Amino acid sequence: MKKSIEAIVEEVIINPQKIQPILVNFQNGKLKEEESKKIKIGLFNDKTNKIILALSNGQTIYRGFRPDFTNDLTYTMLAIRNKKTGKIKLIQAERWNVAPVLNKYINTTTDNETNQVVALNKQFGSKKVKRRTEQYEKMKINVENVKDQLEKTVSHIEIQRDELEFTIKDDLEDNLILPPINKNANQLCEIYNINDIVPDNILKTLYSKINEALNEIEDKAEFFSKTVKYCKDDQQYTMKMALLLYIEGVILWLNNPIKFGKKSDIVVCPYSPEVNNYIIDTYSIASNNGRQRPGRMKDKGIIHCIILGLIIWNFKLDLELFSSMFKIRIGIKKLFELAKWTHAVQHKDDKKCVIYKLPLPSHSIKSKKK
Repeated sequence: MKKSIEAIVEEVIINPQKIQPILVNFQNGKLKEEESKKIKIGLFNDKTNKIILALSNGQTIYRGFRPDFTNDLTYTMLAIRNKKTGKIKLIQAERWNVAPVLNKYINTTTDNETNQVVALNKQFGSKKVKRRTEQYEKMKINVENVKDQLEKTVSHIEIQRDELEFTIKDDLEDNLILPPINKNANQLCEIYNINDIVPDNILKTLYSKINEALNEIEDKAEFFSKTVKYCKDDQQYTMKMALLLYIEGVILWLNNPIKFGKKSDIVVCPYSPEVNNYIIDTYSIASNNGRQRPGRMKDKGIIHCIILGLIIWNFKLDLELFSSMFKIRIGIKKLFELAKWTHAVQHKDDKKCVIYKLPLPSHSIKSKKK
């Protein structure tokens, strides 16, 4: 039986603000005494000021972060005894856990951690590990360089305008995006039937909500507010305000990114659930991943809004003012092209406006299939 040793505690050193002597715990086993002489140790700071303890035996790198001691109720102490005097110093110590850094770890860490692992491999790794690390760095791709190369390549690609117009011409020919047109109309109001764009029973669900909607006019687009003023004394005021709210809902749907269509509770017209659902169903396509909105659906929505805008403004529409409704990038030239397919023509004196006039101009809509 060992004889007990009596000693006097001479000094107690506690300083949690500084790193104290570290007791290392290896997660994958215990360190043999003969192996401890081969271990190299280093302390590092990462970009977030976390302190890292790194150890290497020439074959494997071990890594651990400094624990958080703020909630600990006790300290771990080291007792250092002077054999001659019998006095003891108690010094605060820290227990750190370290784990081996696996080769595949590089592929699963963040960029900051990857850089740390690379630095550790270079400093403590074996020749084989260092060589593998150098090969890894050479294989890394500079994203900015690739981006610049792609931009230069794409800038030299020429796209024929006829190819871009092909889809809309085919859809117009098949009446997929253009409502039925009365080419024999004797009056401007007979060119298009509003019910072919939005059924009367759905449009009328907005009638009772017009006053509520117009109370919030301050935050509306310039086209919206000027249209309200323009129609103030119109005999068809209620119907035209309902059409304006319908236009607002369609354009809100077009303004939102396509991921918006994957939500189950999409709201583009808060005044009428019937109008809300009709807009989404009419200007998108159902798919397994939610609603999809291909280019022809956008064209369809804009064309319908142009026709309704012309009806509201008594068949003379300022496309520059109309464009204030859009948050997506769409040029006046694009609006003029779409208006042209509705058989509208540019106003002779006011170049920003399109009008309907009788007889309707003829358009040859022939697809350029080869």
